[in-house]
Amino acid sequence: MGYLYISLSALSYCIMSIFVKLAGNELMTIQIVFVRGLITLIITFFILRYKRVTTFGHNRAVLMIRGLVGTVALFLVYESLQRLSLPEATVIQYLYPICTALFASLIISEHIGKILYLAIVVGLAGVYVILDFPFLGSVIIPRLDAMIALSGAFLTGLSYVMVKKASQLRESPYVIMFYFPLVTVPISLLFLPGNWIVPSTSAWFYLILVGISSQLGQLFLTYGYEILPASRAAMTSYLQVPFSVIAGIIIFNDVITINFMIGTIMILSTIILIIKNDDVTVHGNP
Repeated sequence: MGYLYISLSALSYCIMSIFVKLAGNELMTIQIVFVRGLITLIITFFILRYKRVTTFGHNRAVLMIRGLVGTVALFLVYESLQRLSLPEATVIQYLYPICTALFASLIISEHIGKILYLAIVVGLAGVYVILDFPFLGSVIIPRLDAMIALSGAFLTGLSYVMVKKASQLRESPYVIMFYFPLVTVPISLLFLPGNWIVPSTSAWFYLILVGISSQLGQLFLTYGYEILPASRAAMTSYLQVPFSVIAGIIIFNDVITINFMIGTIMILSTIILIIKNDDVTVHGNP
């Protein structure tokens, strides 16, 4: 069930990225981040009130670290998308499953076997193939741009491990979700003056859908990390890349390529490998 939750999270984030792209044709990135955070903050708050869950949780230091690290990671990832080509930024961002595995080993003492590391590397290679082999050209990436993108991947991995840590401390998934926009919204507000563009009707529609799809993505992700080891959950998130390409083919008339088919097969094969390895571990037959 955990793999299904992470797959649904990847699909939700794929849908979110479509509406972010559409909204970005008219609005500033900081506006999109702010409205996305505000919508998820309001929705999650009312869910917490409805379910009568303690709004701010019991392990506030862990939850605040999750919110802060996730917020900084989000800004760095969005900034890398502005500075680098989409394939280059995406490949660097998808180093985060490796970071997740390392942090999971250090922070929550999660066992990371050789098969999982192999699966992570092959999955990353699949992403690289789908995106048509970025970095092979003669263009040299500025050091600052590379550091921003790498820091985004690094902090994304840490953020997801903190989600797992909060789940292990039996915090409600909704409380864990609440702390992300609780930090994102105030920080976004600092950068809004001078960057606010009055959205058109269609832009408001896109922004609302960004918020809803983001809420679903966070919900499925949190449930997935509650069930699965953090490293395996992060690995399954590679599915977002082929989902995004399929969406581009359907909505933006992108063309399907042989690289897409080969890379998708590589990603699906690695996910099947770790699921089967899970079964072997559960049955005690290493």
